[in-house]
Amino acid sequence: MKSKLKIFTDFSEGVLPHEASFLQKANRIRDDEKEEILNKVCRNAERFFTSEDFDEEIDKRKYAYIKKWITHKLERADVDAHLEYLSFIEKQVLTDTITSVEEKELLENINVYDQTSFYFQKFYELVREYQDYLLVRFRYQDCELTEAFLKQNLEAYERSLAVKDEIFHATKDLTRQYTSQKINTKHWESRLLEYLYDDKLDGRNKYHAFIRLVFLYFNYKEYEKARKVFDYIDDCFKHGLLYSRRVLFNYYANRVILHSNLKDLDQAEYYAHLSVKQDNSDKLFYLNNLVAILLKKNKNREALDLLTENYKLFKSSYNHHQKLGFATHYVRTLVRNKRLNIAETFAGNFLYENRKHVFEHRWGRFFSNYLMLLTTAEKPAEVIKITKKYNLLERETEEMGRENLVPKIHWYYYLANYLNGQYSEDKLFEKLIQSIEASNLNTEGLEMLNEFIDRLAFSLPGFFSNLKSHFEEKSHNY
Repeated sequence: MKSKLKIFTDFSEGVLPHEASFLQKANRIRDDEKEEILNKVCRNAERFFTSEDFDEEIDKRKYAYIKKWITHKLERADVDAHLEYLSFIEKQVLTDTITSVEEKELLENINVYDQTSFYFQKFYELVREYQDYLLVRFRYQDCELTEAFLKQNLEAYERSLAVKDEIFHATKDLTRQYTSQKINTKHWESRLLEYLYDDKLDGRNKYHAFIRLVFLYFNYKEYEKARKVFDYIDDCFKHGLLYSRRVLFNYYANRVILHSNLKDLDQAEYYAHLSVKQDNSDKLFYLNNLVAILLKKNKNREALDLLTENYKLFKSSYNHHQKLGFATHYVRTLVRNKRLNIAETFAGNFLYENRKHVFEHRWGRFFSNYLMLLTTAEKPAEVIKITKKYNLLERETEEMGRENLVPKIHWYYYLANYLNGQYSEDKLFEKLIQSIEASNLNTEGLEMLNEFIDRLAFSLPGFFSNLKSHFEEKSHNY
């Protein structure tokens, strides 16, 4: 990093890829050196691990100009910055403190405001409050403008509210499906697609329809369908539509899940690194996604460093779902880095401190990693104790009908009984086979089973090699 341009370099490193695409489309700069600075900023934004240095010979005032130009362009397109403006003006109206300059700007906005704007609902409600402000002051001429806007956009506003309400009901169904897998939500697909591609709908509803579609497609593992709606939103961002940094970070986090499930781990890691660039209330979610990708790529030391750096964030969070995800990754990562004692202490403390919430979301992932830890530490008696104490076999049995659920807890329990001298090798073999016969595994599930067998092979190499051969011979039966 070149010290003379450190401030500008630090600023440019914060520019995101879709911001860069929008800035290039908005570029009307005619100065060659200024344009080269902008182009270099945009090229660097598209990369992650490499970047071009800026030319120190160029007048620093041109760097200052580009920094100001980028900031202005992004602020003008930022829907959340616009929300802050709307909230401020609403407060000014409600408290009778709006200035003449602020009124002039508001009246100008009413003349040009579009029903497809991201916060159209909020603006419509602001105009309604403002009209009330005008009426009690007998400002009938200005009331003509507000009345015309309210009448012309009433139908769009009422439809926007109706869509918002319907998306809310879709969200309830989709989140219940995510946690229980017992709800059919396919009937929402056509309605949400209609909202996503509706060019007359407000931007906030369009984006929320996109997020719910992603939820739906991920629930049903329809990743190619998900890719299509991602491509549509991607193009919107590149043209400065639906844009804010908050929205972009959320989008990047969802792309991580998409590319991970499409087995494109390099792209998944790229978007995961982008998603954690900003500190916000969702950072623990973004962090969990990045760690999951690093573990899939066997970047175990990097994953542990990242989790350690963000341990305070984990401790201070009130999001029990994401805390459980962090704890699961932390246990797994500590095991991979051979920190078994630390992992065991952490897992026990976490379970005690979060016993009221641990079974709310995806508890099986945490406990399967906890039992893997105890198995690796050669503590089969502890595996049996934990399994019985929390009724894990019964809990997992209740979920056995789920597609591609590998009964890991049953396997750890049966293996622990063998290692503890309570099962013969034949009985262990029989128990493991029976558990898989009760499962609903397709080709993908069988791949997951093979990966799980490979991870367990350290405990009984010959036994699990024979077991894997058995499943390969019988795979056509599942």
